[in-house]
Amino acid sequence: MEHDKEMRGEHIDSSMSNNIYKIIATKIYPNAQVKDVVPFTAGVSADVCRLDLQLTNGEPRSLVLRAHRSSHNGHPADLEYTLLKALSFTDIPVAKPLLVDISCDILPQPFVLLEFVEGSSHVPKEHESYRIELIASMLVKIHSVPVDDVPLLPTRNNPIPELFSYFPEGHEWSRLRQYLHSISDTAYRDSPVLLHGDFWPENILWKGQIIAAVLDWEDAAIGDPLSDVACCALELRYKFGKSRMQEFIQAYAQHKPIDKNRLALWQVYVATAAQHHMGDWGLEPTIEEHMRGEALASLREAGAILFESDLT
Repeated sequence: MEHDKEMRGEHIDSSMSNNIYKIIATKIYPNAQVKDVVPFTAGVSADVCRLDLQLTNGEPRSLVLRAHRSSHNGHPADLEYTLLKALSFTDIPVAKPLLVDISCDILPQPFVLLEFVEGSSHVPKEHESYRIELIASMLVKIHSVPVDDVPLLPTRNNPIPELFSYFPEGHEWSRLRQYLHSISDTAYRDSPVLLHGDFWPENILWKGQIIAAVLDWEDAAIGDPLSDVACCALELRYKFGKSRMQEFIQAYAQHKPIDKNRLALWQVYVATAAQHHMGDWGLEPTIEEHMRGEALASLREAGAILFESDLT
């Protein structure tokens, strides 16, 4: 579950002809004028920009263009579009999908065109606790969407098979590695749920104290809800510290029970994958050092939980 780190990567090629953007925009709004193209700082697998339009009646309108790079490792553009279309009929706030093109006739890569949602991912320090509760509640809502209401997605049921390819080297981790090799039957057995796949603060847009949209569903899956919980928990730890991470886990547990040992398995997976891939995220050295330290601390703590459960 490698995460596409929006806001930690490159910029879209802003030299592209405005005629191309006009062709795309007028498929939704005939005769609209493209007044501005604003590149967003994108993730590792998509170029993203906002198209600011003026409609024929003079009304302003903004759209978001997500063009998949050749390095894109998430869902194909047409599946991303179909999933967002399905979610737009639920109570999960998403950017409404308007157009998908996989022909590569307009752009050299597949793309999805979305409604622009006004908002900010910034969480003021004085609102951290309240918003973390809302983040947990939103994840519960996502996990409550009937899986029959969304298109066929990959499954994510077992943290163990991929884990060892990410495991850090060194004597410190040998006991945990041996323990994980010794356990079996770690697949998720309960009813599978819809997973966001990359649920973290930068993929949540706020308008005031309300979540305006949950972004970037290109890693969505069906499976074990604790994989999403573990992913978000580590991201909250990076950004707000261990105590806020624990608040999030406790807030989620108020709605749905959490098996602490199974969560620990997913925390091991998320932490090992994070420290393995972190060098590819284009982070500032001090930020990477901080995040790597928190990921390894989370790995140690999850290992301690698993060892304790093995003794009881």
